[in-house]
Amino acid sequence: MQTVARPGSPAEDTRTRILQAAKEIYQQNGTRGTTTREVAERAGVNEATLFRHFGNKNALLNAMRENSCGLAQFESVMTSLTGDLHQDMRLIGASMAERMFEQRALMCVSLAEDARGDALVMEPEWRGPSQIIAMLKDFFGLQVARGAMKGDPARLATFFSGILFSYVIARKLWHSEVVKSDDIDFIVDVFLNGVQ
Repeated sequence: MQTVARPGSPAEDTRTRILQAAKEIYQQNGTRGTTTREVAERAGVNEATLFRHFGNKNALLNAMRENSCGLAQFESVMTSLTGDLHQDMRLIGASMAERMFEQRALMCVSLAEDARGDALVMEPEWRGPSQIIAMLKDFFGLQVARGAMKGDPARLATFFSGILFSYVIARKLWHSEVVKSDDIDFIVDVFLNGVQ
């Protein structure tokens, strides 16, 4: 049986340490190279505690990925929008790019495993990224309804996310370790010029 931790409780602190340790090891070793024993040791707990919190390795890795997507941060951004389309798009784009940049190593390992067919089946599907896309779809749906954009909101959400994802992953190829605000402005301008 998995432990449900209250925010701010010692159990939540333990859970956070385990998730951070899992992320660090996963980024170095991938799914198959991440062991619950090593995660527990790095988090300063025993394996029984890890299993009490997560149940099994797949559940741990799912929780680690889910925790890394930044859903709460994105929800906060979406509630702070001003109604100015360009300004809101820049805020959304910068927020998404920064979060993706923070998680780039995790994303690269996941992509490499998926390309090799090495990844263990991760169930359920990542809810966080799906919810982020759903919020973007709703945002774009409102813009289409008011005539500020043209296109299918789901496609617009996927395409905008994809542009940002490509930008963040390619930063390593360009030897740039920062997300530049003028790059985000350019991406937003190109995107909006195509959909307005």
